[in-house]
Amino acid sequence: MSLPTQGALDKYVKAFAVVMLPFVYDGYEHAYRVLDGPFMDWMAPQLEKENLVFLSNWEWGFRNITNRVRSVSTPDDVKGLKLRTPPEIQLQAAMEACGAVVTKIAFPELYMALKQGVVDGQENPLAVIYHFKLYEVQKYLALTRHVYNSMVHVMSRKTWEKLTPYQQKIIMEESQRAGNWFRKAIQAEEADLIAKLKGEGMVVTQPDIPMFRAVMGPAYERIGKYAGEDNVKKFMKMVEEVK
Repeated sequence: MSLPTQGALDKYVKAFAVVMLPFVYDGYEHAYRVLDGPFMDWMAPQLEKENLVFLSNWEWGFRNITNRVRSVSTPDDVKGLKLRTPPEIQLQAAMEACGAVVTKIAFPELYMALKQGVVDGQENPLAVIYHFKLYEVQKYLALTRHVYNSMVHVMSRKTWEKLTPYQQKIIMEESQRAGNWFRKAIQAEEADLIAKLKGEGMVVTQPDIPMFRAVMGPAYERIGKYAGEDNVKKFMKMVEEVK
């Protein structure tokens, strides 16, 4: 079994990349309705062809921007900032659509890169920003919530097929139970984390989300070329149907 974040799975099924389209979810509950419903129904058979059983969606959180240069409230405030992202095209495209200069840096090297000024900032969920003490080397936090990330609980199909139906039922039920616990824990922690980050000296802003969403056209185009434009349309229909 494994718990990759969503970005790892589009290496097996390109269509999986649509799940990380920027600014598509209204909040956690909306994301859960999409992921646990029509998206899982759509993706499970495709992952199975790649010998992966899609057990359940866990949690990681909405991603936010931090930097050491200036506070961020609009896309113009992001222009010119050197930001680190993971290698996922969705995150790179979202930041570049705002005018950032994107750099790929391995996560274990990120803290030192921020401290030394190799990059101005980065983007991650609040739990990562706090627990990895990025506030020590970052002054500004913008609650952009630009991309929602979850960990995805998957299992080898070969291993799955060795289990009895009863064992499979237990694995599936407990996977979902663990994912739900993780979701509640992350959500319960967020308000407290924002207060703690402010207490550590970070300047926290609530950006104008419609302004950010309005400049995402180039990002959607790039993701569409990678994941398939028809797949983007199909996913956006799911997003709208469960709002």
